[in-house]
Amino acid sequence: MAIGDKKFTVAFKSYCRTLNLAIKISRLGAGRYVQEDKVVWACILFTKLCTTSKSLRKLLDHDVSREYKADWDYASAFSLTRNIMECYQTLFYLCFDNVNEDELKARKALFNVHDYYSRKQFFSFLSETYDVQKEDTEIENFVLEQLKNSTFFKNLDEKERVKYLKGKNAFFISREDIEERDGVDKNDFRYWYKLLSTNVHSFPMGFFRMIDGDRGTGVHSDVEEKYSTMALEVAENYLIRGCCNMLNFFPDILEKMSPQEKKLLLIE
Repeated sequence: MAIGDKKFTVAFKSYCRTLNLAIKISRLGAGRYVQEDKVVWACILFTKLCTTSKSLRKLLDHDVSREYKADWDYASAFSLTRNIMECYQTLFYLCFDNVNEDELKARKALFNVHDYYSRKQFFSFLSETYDVQKEDTEIENFVLEQLKNSTFFKNLDEKERVKYLKGKNAFFISREDIEERDGVDKNDFRYWYKLLSTNVHSFPMGFFRMIDGDRGTGVHSDVEEKYSTMALEVAENYLIRGCCNMLNFFPDILEKMSPQEKKLLLIE
């Protein structure tokens, strides 16, 4: 993904235009639950993508023209941007990726297995004497059987099957592979994911030399502005990709878009 050297004001205005279009597409595509399963998931996940993107807009809505200097927080902007990135990856993996129906069912089954064990672990933290109910066992058997009965799952080697049945993995492929399947260079993705993650987790790279680098203090600086601009550009890239793929599901929405809106998505 090519991230240029836009000024903050230019990047923010561009991001807002794209976000407004994404929200329009989300609303026009809402409620179409009579169609195939992956369309339903697309509506849900695209809504989440838009909601998080609105939070990023609110965070970075600085009145630069009036030299508003307070409340800059690039690290939180990076956190939201990574959330947008990961939401889109899930959206692509479950809805847009061109795989056969059996693999798609296996992917959703693995999500159910991961969800079950994640919730089971979560509730076990509330009490050391967490009581496994009969209904829990029935649900566990049900989600495991869904996965086991998939031809795609059966064709995996035994070591992989054992790994996925533990419920610790939500995806059959890595985020890098998801991005590559969507036409993104792996190294480009690695670069941005590493940068965003460093600030999400407060790793040393995120705060070492913070004062020397003139960042992370809550006030305006050239670095804060530059990093905030980068967050907007990365997030907008995922919004555009999401919009284009949603229009493949709902081509009728194109008729309700203006020429200017189509131009945002490079649609003639």
